[in-house]
Amino acid sequence: MKGLLLKDYYLIRSVLYIILVVFAVVGIGMSFLTSTWVLTVLATVMLGMISVTTINMDKNSGWRKVSVVLPVSRKAILDSKYILYLLLSGAGLFLGVILSVVVSILKGQLDYQSMLLFVSISIAMALFSGSMTIPFAFLFSEEKSMLALIMAYPLSTVVFVGAALLADSKMAACALTVIVGIMLYIISWITSRKHIAKRDIS
Repeated sequence: MKGLLLKDYYLIRSVLYIILVVFAVVGIGMSFLTSTWVLTVLATVMLGMISVTTINMDKNSGWRKVSVVLPVSRKAILDSKYILYLLLSGAGLFLGVILSVVVSILKGQLDYQSMLLFVSISIAMALFSGSMTIPFAFLFSEEKSMLALIMAYPLSTVVFVGAALLADSKMAACALTVIVGIMLYIISWITSRKHIAKRDIS
């Protein structure tokens, strides 16, 4: 598993640095025009999506053929993508929170309730998106897997609206969406291990 994660890290290392620079420049600029805490959502989603691109990189680089002769199970390959997604999304969340706190202090607008609200939104959106984009990337071509990305955000919006109607407060609604996001991600992971791992994903 460690070797698979390192392989993916080396694949995205150069892109990762570029994304971080773009995020720092664009994100900080946006935070002065909109809510400071938009950095949290932006960083979490951006870094999480990078992990999904490694699936298409594997397809295009010929890794599928090479991995067949390696002592690596298909479930391990699939697990590594879900773990990498969580690691990068978590790193994005941490980075986003740190930068948001710094910018909020500079603006004199540090608000812990807004922080919790946007952290919840970030986690929920990342989990919703990951639960769809990872299996779609394994099953379909790069162009078709983009449909999952397009569908993920409207779906998360529908869940947010539904949670807001059911819950008594914004925080309760966000907590509910995080719980639903966690459940969807776990279901996606388990289902992928049972069905996608049986296909020729290597």
